[in-house]
Amino acid sequence: MAGRFTPREVSALRERTLCEAIRRRHLLEFKYHGLKRVIAPYAHGVSSRGTEVLRGVQVAGDSRSGGFNFGKLWAVADMVDVRISEVSFMPNDPGYDPEDSGMREIHCRI
Repeated sequence: MAGRFTPREVSALRERTLCEAIRRRHLLEFKYHGLKRVIAPYAHGVSSRGTEVLRGVQVAGDSRSGGFNFGKLWAVADMVDVRISEVSFMPNDPGYDPEDSGMREIHCRI
């Protein structure tokens, strides 16, 4: 059964990937609802509603809502083809709160 992972293993792999990008201050690239996104990741954890999320600022890619340059929560389950970019970023979101009230549990953060 090579190549098959349990849900717990998949979740742990996602957490390592997202937290590595946050620790290294590198952009994340992924598809979200069919659109390519490039995100500066700030925090990863569990939302107040119990959903695994990423707090990040979209800096490039496509957006239906024009949601660039401000922090928002991304549902990790909806992220496809996640990869850490070689491009680093300097955290500069003035609205970022390390004690993020949108998260009840934080795994890693800037």
